[in-house]
Amino acid sequence: MPTAFEDIMPTPELREQDAETSQVWLLRFSNSLAPISAIPPEILSLIFEFGQAIERDDAQSEDSSLLSTNLFEVLITHVSSHFRNVAISTCMLWTSIDISPARSTEEISTYLSRSNHCQLFIRIDLEGELSLSARTMANIEIALHHLYRYRSFVIVSGPESLGNHIMHCLSGVDAPTLEHLSIDIRNDDVGYLAGSDVGILRKGAPRLSFVRLRGLAMSLFRPPLENVTTLHIDQTEPLPILVETFRRMVTASPHLANLSVYGDIINVQQTWPGSSNPIELPSLRQLRICGVDGMIYPGLLLGINAPGLESLVLKDVSASGCLLIEAYKNIFQVFPLITSFTTTHFTSIPRILLELAEPASEMNDIPWPELHTLTFLLNLSDADLIEDVLRGRQASGHPLTRLRLGTVHSLSALQQYDWQRDNVVVEKFDHFDQWPFASYGIDSNWDDDLFN
Repeated sequence: MPTAFEDIMPTPELREQDAETSQVWLLRFSNSLAPISAIPPEILSLIFEFGQAIERDDAQSEDSSLLSTNLFEVLITHVSSHFRNVAISTCMLWTSIDISPARSTEEISTYLSRSNHCQLFIRIDLEGELSLSARTMANIEIALHHLYRYRSFVIVSGPESLGNHIMHCLSGVDAPTLEHLSIDIRNDDVGYLAGSDVGILRKGAPRLSFVRLRGLAMSLFRPPLENVTTLHIDQTEPLPILVETFRRMVTASPHLANLSVYGDIINVQQTWPGSSNPIELPSLRQLRICGVDGMIYPGLLLGINAPGLESLVLKDVSASGCLLIEAYKNIFQVFPLITSFTTTHFTSIPRILLELAEPASEMNDIPWPELHTLTFLLNLSDADLIEDVLRGRQASGHPLTRLRLGTVHSLSALQQYDWQRDNVVVEKFDHFDQWPFASYGIDSNWDDDLFN
């Protein structure tokens, strides 16, 4: 029979537990004495937010999979109890929520709870999935309950059969704080194309300023566009639209400043409007075009009236013939305020350089007097023309300041040419600039991937 003394003696298990508890408290006490613990929580919160932003920028530039593992906001909660308390109470750390089949309902609910009443940045990515699991559907529906505080919403649904569920959930609702919407839905050949235009956010999205419609979204799932300033229309599926549908889309907002068009867009049985009935875009400042069969280039360049256009990007121009030649002649008159011009149409460069080098004979005015940046694919046989452009515009008082050349040669190998003068910066053109300019990082490099 144990003695009274033995009754009060702790067991080895209790002694071990007490030792662990003491060690935890000792570590917490030591952490509290560390200089970083003296930083006010408000400052530490800002440091955490800055660190999270750096991590996301690095992930965009390297590997998108970084966003699904080793999340900064989660890692920081495991550093110390002090860091954990500050991180959990920093609502902005939990506002970016990525929904994919790998994410649990508990994770999504935790983010929604910790973000408190802050605006949300939601991304649903079902790329590569063939069907929606019950858990993923539940996660999407939980997140959609908070649509009233979305600021950014990106949907990469993969096949249409997956996207339809999300789109129908969005058809009869409003999004009062939504500013950025990007939808990518592909055709899966299961018969959904027979459906009519669903339309989404029919009750309104008054702050919606950025819209990307890719694949079937361009034709079937359009949101309100009346306040949009940046519009991406990406025809990645063989489902063209009517000319008048395109006209309604791009003229819906009187504030449209940036238009990016990928694909041929218009049904081949239709023709683009000419200069007699142009699409009026008075606020347009930046235009970017990448086509397939080529008719989109003369179609848009001859069919829109945008006298305030400042930046023009023409990628993968492959068309030839009278219409394209007429379009190139036209752009100097109809877009007189161009400051930046980019083209990858190799055979058109000599014609453009000739136009830019000298004043137009009939008006004695230099074309594009505000032009400061010229980007194109370099052919060394055009070296003399390039020199003529630089000298001619310098002499006219309208010099170029930036020359971006697409070439396999190193810039040092081009030093024999007198292009790298003091007032002209010569750079190698190996990627397209962020678009639109001054977009303040609201768009993701992963989503804007058709002009890479």
